[in-house]
Parts: sequence; C-alpha cells; structure tokens
Amino acid sequence: YQPVQKEPSQTLISTSTPPSVSQVSTTTAATYRNDEWRFEFEYPKNWKLEENSFYSPFSKFNLQGDSSAENYNPFRPPLLLNIVTLDFASRAVISFKNLNARTSVVTIAGVRGIKYEYEFEGTTQTGIDLPFGEYRMILGTEKQYEDVFNQIIASFKFLK
Repeated sequence: YQPVQKEPSQTLISTSTPPSVSQVSTTTAATYRNDEWRFEFEYPKNWKLEENSFYSPFSKFNLQGDSSAENYNPFRPPLLLNIVTLDFASRAVISFKNLNARTSVVTIAGVRGIKYEYEFEGTTQTGIDLPFGEYRMILGTEKQYEDVFNQIIASFKFLK
C-alpha cells in the first residue's frame, strides 16, 4: 500500500500573530535560549524544560517541555524539539507519510519546513521538519497542546 502523496499547502507561522486570550503573555512567559544551537523561544513559566532527556545516536540535542500535569507522559511530551541526523529525519518523514499525514509548508523564523499532522494511538499529532545546517530540527506536539505549541513556534528565533 502506498499512501497518496498530496501537494503541501502553504501555511505561514509568523511572529506577528495577534494576541488571543489563551496566548502566553509576557507576564507568564519565560524565554528558553540555547547559545550552542543558536535559537530561543518563549514558553509558559509554569512549564518545565528538560535538555537531552533521552539518548539516541541520531539525536544531537533534544528538549522536552511539559506543564508537569499529572497525566504527563515522557514518551509523548507536550513539546519535543529534536535536532537529528539527516538519515533519522528521512526515516521520520517516511513514518509521517505512512501514517497518512496531512502536509503543509510552514515558515518558522524565516526557515521553510514541512508540517505533518497525523493520527497516532488515538490522538492527533503534529510534527514539523526544518532544515538546520547539517542536521534537521523536528518539533512536535499533540493536538491538546496545539495552542501553546503554536505560541512557542510564533516566538521562535534563530540567533546569529
């Protein structure tokens, strides 16, 4: 069985998103900055972020974020940012396609990538694949955290 390839639609995620009631406000936001990998973003102050919480020879850096809710699942965190090798990213994209992911083109902080939306174990998941030098950056979340995820993405900056 070969899934039908759909042409990605165009989606633009920009940092000029108008504020909404559920948006992370500056009084409740913290800034995560990574000088080694040269990026930063805002996230809710009540979230905890954990760097390199798992080991994989394919992952050069990973970051998980969560609200520390009682139902937190470390295997499916509300925020996952993973800088991976090209071969791993290629396999991840194949997996997204095998799950019949809907695709769209996204631009995050001036970098164009592909957004994948798919069903996995009864929940809607989002994965974003961005070029990142000699690696790829994969960002992911579940549908229930989509509002905060989109706010994190909207505040994302690549540092010079």
